[in-house]
Amino acid sequence: MEPTISEKSWVLENKAGQRKNHPRRFDVVRIEDPEQAGHWTIKRVVGLPGEEVELTNGNLTVNGNLISEPHASCPDDDKSYSWWLRDDEYVVLGDNRAYSTDSRKFGVIRRSAIRSRVLVK
Repeated sequence: MEPTISEKSWVLENKAGQRKNHPRRFDVVRIEDPEQAGHWTIKRVVGLPGEEVELTNGNLTVNGNLISEPHASCPDDDKSYSWWLRDDEYVVLGDNRAYSTDSRKFGVIRRSAIRSRVLVK
C-alpha cells in the first residue's frame, strides 16, 4: 500500500463498524489474504457490488466512467482487467500497483473477507 501506508507503519482499524456498514469506494481495508490462510493484507476498495470495473493501461473505469485515483501509483501496464461484480463482491487494489498482489491476481473478494477498515496510519 505504499506510499499511503509503508511496510513498518502502525495502523488503527475499526472492526465494529464493518459488521453494519458496507465498504465504500476508496476505503482502505484489512482483508484475509486469499493466497495465505491466516495472513492479512491491506488493500483499497475500488469496485463495489453490482458494478462493472475495468483497469486498462493503469486507468480505472467503473460502469464506463473514468475514476481519478490520486493515491495510486499506476505504471503503464499493457494488460487489461475486467470484473462484473455480483452481490457481496468487491475489487481491491494496492496503491503501488507495480508491486501489489491484489484482485488482478486473486480475483474479487467477498464481504466476509473484509475484517476491518483502516482509519489512520
